[in-house]
Amino acid sequence: MDSDIVERAAGVAIDWGEGMTTIEREFGGMWRNEHRSLMKFYRREAAIVEEGGADVVAVMRRRRTVLGALIADEAAKDRELCVTGSGWSQSDLYHNLSTHLKTDRDEGIWELPEEAFLPGVEGRHRYLLVTGGTKIHRLMEHLHEAGRDLSLRTAGSHKGQSLAGLVGTGSHGSTMAESGAETHVRGMVLSTGREEAVWLADPEKPVLREEWVAQFASAGDPAYFASARVHLGGMGFVSAYLIEAVDEFYCGLVKRVRVLPSDWYDRIATGDFAGAMGDVASGRTPHYYELTFDPFGGEAQEVCETIWLDIDSAGKRHDLGRQVEHHTLDAIAKVGAKGLHEVPQSELVTDNPLPAEDFEGRIRDLIDVPERILEDFRENAVCDDADVPRTLSQLTAVWKPHVLMGFRVDVYNAAFAVPRERLAEVMRIARTMACGENSIRQFSKDFVYTVRFAKKSEAGMGFLRFEDNAIINIDGLPANFLLGSDAPAAAVHLQHLLEKAGVPFAMHWGKDAQMNAAAIRRQYGDAAVEAYRGARKAILGASAKAFVSPALEHWGLQSD
Repeated sequence: MDSDIVERAAGVAIDWGEGMTTIEREFGGMWRNEHRSLMKFYRREAAIVEEGGADVVAVMRRRRTVLGALIADEAAKDRELCVTGSGWSQSDLYHNLSTHLKTDRDEGIWELPEEAFLPGVEGRHRYLLVTGGTKIHRLMEHLHEAGRDLSLRTAGSHKGQSLAGLVGTGSHGSTMAESGAETHVRGMVLSTGREEAVWLADPEKPVLREEWVAQFASAGDPAYFASARVHLGGMGFVSAYLIEAVDEFYCGLVKRVRVLPSDWYDRIATGDFAGAMGDVASGRTPHYYELTFDPFGGEAQEVCETIWLDIDSAGKRHDLGRQVEHHTLDAIAKVGAKGLHEVPQSELVTDNPLPAEDFEGRIRDLIDVPERILEDFRENAVCDDADVPRTLSQLTAVWKPHVLMGFRVDVYNAAFAVPRERLAEVMRIARTMACGENSIRQFSKDFVYTVRFAKKSEAGMGFLRFEDNAIINIDGLPANFLLGSDAPAAAVHLQHLLEKAGVPFAMHWGKDAQMNAAAIRRQYGDAAVEAYRGARKAILGASAKAFVSPALEHWGLQSD
């Protein structure tokens, strides 16, 4: 092995045999996640670099060898291996002094040969093998190329995440008729460090021939697929996903501000989204629906609505609208970056104020995140492009952090999935909590509620637990904001109130999931938890000790 080590000025690159898959080793340092909510020190760093190749079987064989050797080496030395892509997750991913494996340059997308498919599989051009490190924007660009004309079914609000991060945390998507991003996955290749890779196929929709896959991976028990689909970083290294895309589709975009009609919640509860949207739908199918609420306003307050409406098309459109640049998270970061600099120096709030002792909170009230988000939405987002076609890639925002005097200003983000039919009850609870009692608030105006909708996840640990989900986001100023923030405390207290009211819910793993092992067993059930732990133990064996994290330990999902 020593003869294969090549010294470089920046570190050490390791290349096992011929091929274009390499591991580069460097010394450690500091790491922060994308939203700057976590900071860690790591002693060792490794980066997987995939330079591809036309022969997908040869590439996957190389990856099996390279990744297997790395994982086995780390496990033999009792080292923890933390894998990150863009670091989008706000979960506590790894212990200090872990080996940090970066996947920023692990990008690869391959179409599959005819001999790979089982007989009778239709739409073979829609299946791709994609490395877990591939960024969503890169995959979208590939799918949308002329002549290919494909699309993802759904994606998160932004497209900066890696595919493994998006799928592995069950990120809920941008279409109401779909579940989380795991809905794309028909199979996955897991590197386990046992001189092999494991192939897990969707037992409900098998696509590839076992003898073809056997050239680079051993068949795993399909019973583990549901647990590994939302893997939470605990099932080994996701070398590649078998992704099923769909034909390219187009939507018109409407963004508006209005007071919701009195029957809005009733229509939402029954799934009458077109009726809830009113005349703007014009009989067309709503593809995506997002609303931003002022937590501190009453039911008669205006809300911000973002609506995508289906546009029929017989072929690829060439009259596409511009890339969407503005999103609620961007607006909050912008508000935070401006801070108190552009806030009118008026008197402190006297109508439903915070307690007099909460001096910092009263100062933050001057920022008034909900009010300024509404203003920002009116100035920068309101549009009626219902007949202007856009692709999913164009409708999914590009993440652009905001900077003030050289410092990043980020956002706090937690998300709850609740049964859609109980949304009215949940929003009453959430608004009452924000407004406080006896005209005295508990929380400063640091956050907004953003609501979306999605279907049930088929993954064992998918956070979309209900047949029809309403997802309530608490989006606001981060805990590390100069003057602090009440947004994290609001998310904690809302959990308490929902449990007290008997409302079932689950929290998004990739965001600030303030859950412990007991809460997860209540939300997901003992069977789902034990299935996850059992799958992890069976897939990884002794290598499980290399894939640990504070989050998995806190959630009670580590295998014994």
